[in-house]
Formats: sequence, C-alpha cells, structure tokens
Amino acid sequence: MSIKPFSRVRLSVCALSLLLLVLSWGYFAISFKRDYQVIEAHAGQHVRVVALGLEEYTQRLFQTHDMVLLDIRNHLLAAEPLEQLQGMLDNWQNRLPLLGALRIIDAETAEILFEVTDGPAFWPDDINYQAVDAFEGSFSPLQIAEKPYRDQNGDNQIAIWRRLRIDKRRFFVVALLRTRGLSDFNRSLELYNQSAVAILYESGVVLARVPTAKTFAGGLYAADTTFVSALKQGQGGTVQLTASADGVKRIVAYRKLAGLPLLVIAGVSTERVFSDWQHRLKDVLIILLVVSFAILLATFLLVRALSNIEQAEEKLLERESHFRAVANSTVDAVISVTHEQRVQFWSRGAERIFEIAGSAAQGELLSKYLHFPGEQGLQQTLVELAQQGAAQPADGTFEVQGIRSNRWTFPTELSVSAGTTGGKLFYTLIVRDVTERKALEERIRRLASHDNLTRLPNRSLLMDRLTVAMAQVRRQGGQFALLFLDLDEFKPVNDSHGHDVGDQLLQQVAERLLETLRESDTVARVGGDEFAMLLTNVVDKNTITSACVNILKALNRTFVLQEIRAQIGGSIGAVLYTGQEITGSDLIRLADMAMYAAKRSGKNRYVFAQSSEDVD
Repeated sequence: MSIKPFSRVRLSVCALSLLLLVLSWGYFAISFKRDYQVIEAHAGQHVRVVALGLEEYTQRLFQTHDMVLLDIRNHLLAAEPLEQLQGMLDNWQNRLPLLGALRIIDAETAEILFEVTDGPAFWPDDINYQAVDAFEGSFSPLQIAEKPYRDQNGDNQIAIWRRLRIDKRRFFVVALLRTRGLSDFNRSLELYNQSAVAILYESGVVLARVPTAKTFAGGLYAADTTFVSALKQGQGGTVQLTASADGVKRIVAYRKLAGLPLLVIAGVSTERVFSDWQHRLKDVLIILLVVSFAILLATFLLVRALSNIEQAEEKLLERESHFRAVANSTVDAVISVTHEQRVQFWSRGAERIFEIAGSAAQGELLSKYLHFPGEQGLQQTLVELAQQGAAQPADGTFEVQGIRSNRWTFPTELSVSAGTTGGKLFYTLIVRDVTERKALEERIRRLASHDNLTRLPNRSLLMDRLTVAMAQVRRQGGQFALLFLDLDEFKPVNDSHGHDVGDQLLQQVAERLLETLRESDTVARVGGDEFAMLLTNVVDKNTITSACVNILKALNRTFVLQEIRAQIGGSIGAVLYTGQEITGSDLIRLADMAMYAAKRSGKNRYVFAQSSEDVD
C-alpha cells in the first residue's frame, strides 16, 4: 500500500485517537447518567406509591379510632349507664388492637370519670384538660398531640382527643394509640433493605417510625430546614435527604393527610437503590480505562512506526470485539437495525428476553419482535423515537409490546438512538423487560384498595363506589341499598380454634356473599367480622328483603374449616337511598345503627333503618 508522509499520518492517527476517546468517554458518561436518572425516577415512583398506601392506611387508622370518641359522645348525650359504656368500649378495644387506653375527664375539675386500659398505661401530663376551646356544636374537631408519648414498655403512643359540651358540662375524651401497627404495614410491602416509613406531625416531629429508633421519636425527621419548610407548605413531594435517626441517605416521598396535621413518609436507601448501578459503573469504568489505554498505546506505536499498521488494525478489531462483549454482558436487550428495519446485531440479553437465538434473528424485520402502535410506518416511528430520545435523554424511554418466539406478548421499555456508519443510517435499541415491575405496581395498587385476607374491596374503595352511586341517583334517579353485616357467633369460633380457622371462616363468608349477590353489586370487608354490601338498581324494599333473607340462609349453612364444623349467623342493617341530602358517611352510620338494632333484637335477622334523621 502507499505510505503517506509520516507527519500527516501522525496527525491523522492522533486526531482519530482523540476522537475515539472523546466518543467512548462521552457515551460512557451519557449512558450511565441516563441509567442513574431512570433508576432514580423508578425509585421515586415506587416510594410515592408506598407513601400513597401509607397515607390511606394512616387516614383510616385515625378515622377508625375517632369513631370511638364519637361513640362515647353519643353515649354521653343519651345519658346511658356506665355499664353499657363499659361494654361498648370493651368491644371497641377487642376490635382495635392499637387502642391502648382511653379516658373520660371532667374538663372543669380535671377529674377522671372513666378509664379503660388493657394494661399499665402512661398518660401524658402536659395536656391542659381544663383549656377552653372555641368550637361549634357539641364537640370539637379531632386533635392530635404534637409529640409521641412512651409507655412503660418503651413503646411510643400517639394521643388524640376531642372536647365535648353536653348541656352545661364540658368533657375531655382522650385515647392513646399504639404505633406498632406501622410495623405491620411495613412488613406487608416489598421494599429494599434500609427502607423506612414514618408518621410525622406537620412541624416535622416524628410520631412513629419503622425501623424503630427510640432516641429518634419526638425529634425532627431530618435537620434540613428546607425540608421542614416544604412539609408545612406542600401537600407532598419527593426529595433525597439524610434521616437524623440513623444517618442513612434515602429517596423520600412525603404526603400530607387531608384534614389532619400529619404527614406520612416512605423512603428507600440510595445506597441500596444505586448499588447495582455503582457496581456496573466500576466494572465498565475499568473496562473503558483498559480500552483507552489500548487506544493510546496503539497510537504511540503507530506514530513511531508505520510498519505496525497491521497491529493497529488488530487493536481496532479488539476494540470492536470488546464493545460487542459489553453489549452482550448487559441484562437488557441491545439490538441494532438497518435503515430498512432489519436486524444487524442481536445481543445475548435479546436472546434471553425474546427467547430467540441471534442467528435466527439476523436479517429479520424488527416488527417481528416489537409491536409499535399507530398507523404510520415503522421507519417513521423509529425516526420520531430517536428524535425524542435525543431531545430528552433523561426520560427518553418508551413502552412497547415485545413478541416472543411463541407469539406471546410482554411489556418492554425501549430507548432508541440513531447513527450512521459508512454513510448509512442505523438504529440502536435498548429493550428492557418490565413484566416484574408492572406486576409489582399492580400488587401495590390492589393492596391500597382491597382487603388482603378476603380479596374484597376495603372501606376506602367502598366509599368511592358509594359516592359514585349517590351522585348517579341524584343525577339520573333510581335508588340503591346499603347493607351492613356483622357475623354472629364468630368470636367463639375464632377464640376456640385460633385465628387461622377464623381467617378461613372469613374467606368462606366472603365467597358465599359473592355467590348470593349479583355481579353488579359490591361486597366489601370494612372491619374484623363486618361486611358491607352495595346493591345497585334496587326496585323496592322487597328486593332488599329477598337479598337479606338469601344472605342469612347462606350464612346459616354449616361451615367446614379444617375438619371443624362451625355454625354462625349474621345481623344485617339495611338502608334504602333514594336521593336524600345526606353524606356517604351518614348513610354508612345509618346502616351501622340498623345493624346494631338487629343484634339487640335477637341476632340472625335484618332491620331496616327508619329514616335519615337517625344519623343526627
């Protein structure tokens, strides 16, 4: 071959080497920065979903225990004997394991009129029981202590209270809630190691936290003043900060609870989130340093002796092989296609994800393995995706359907970049299988709206459907019925044979209710052994009566549980809604009162609510 002057060759080789180094390190920096941002975005989305679930859990927790305070107010208004109040509170305490203790105090004299505990309880001495609050009606809004209180066992408790005004007397009803229920919530999630969930007062003071840190409760979650200010101003957000309890830096999502001076926190350790990314970064960095050194060494040899040009070509071949090895080492699929959308390169990750060998995919059309929606051509689609990815490198991924060899489809996440080689355009696609992530997101969504034991809708989802049904009746006419069911003789079965048998009994009850009612009706579990049923498009009370009779017949049939035969019944409260101006909570309370009336009248029967005035 002809030899160019040495100086020109040296300049050309040096320029080429410099260009290769810049491209290699630039590609390395951009790709890993993009991976970092994608991982950070996924982790942020994950903790936001967890924070949303924790928000609903905490909202229901305080609403449920506030019902105890409101029940006490109803008993005091009715001037019922203390023996009945004792029985009601014992029932609440059996159903609410997080209710540690409860007191009724005369606000004028600070005299303790009534107290219920399940053991030694620590009562806060810094609450002014005689303080006079200005409030309308017979009771004040729910108030929550701004700091936690530790009982004799060293566990944290949260104090909640309401002030009551009955005739001329003022009362103070205070309850202590254990915070250990937060641990049960945390165990129900699939979070990373060093994850944390917490309940904060709006000032940033920690009321409850998992994992527990006894020296941390009562202090600020984080010393960052900007974060504390954000808690007071916003409804929610996602930040990275270091917790004061353990010094661990986390990606944290926080949400403000509607109507309460509380926030919930969910966080995952950045060290755990980016652990795999850091390992890959170190490995690829070492490889890239080796490649860079090889390029420099080849350049040095080429500059010194043009006769070593063959050795330089071998180095280039090594570099090409090395980049192929890097592409084959990633768990994602790396695919290169020509301008005609035919496969040129098919990585080992692609073989694993699509279950198709590289030799079989070579030269095939890309549409055989990826389904792009829309009516425009595949070529135009690739051009647009490449342009969007270049304009938004931090979020340049797209969801498309992958197609395996057996023609089964699965969800994938795709990024596209365009380039040219030899004057010809080609596209590089990085495809990631997101089947497991989609399944996890669906599971978290169901945890937030369904009961974990019976798979029925929970109270939150019931309230949503009830609100929609009420709005539809008011707008279009018609009527529906709300039934509240409490199982009779469930507690003896549960106490005699254990919680496993009790759980099986609840599951079989759920199955019988679903079999008895229509598919268009809603069956929800709203408490331990309490169920609610929303019957839509009800013609008249005879339809409701027929449904109640069928439900009681289904419950009266013998249940077989692990070779144990159990006989139970049920008490049903029913209310017919025809468009009255009441709220969903009032409608639930009306059905609940009718259910208790059925229990008082002998159980295993149903009672209709007489009128909406019963909720007042």
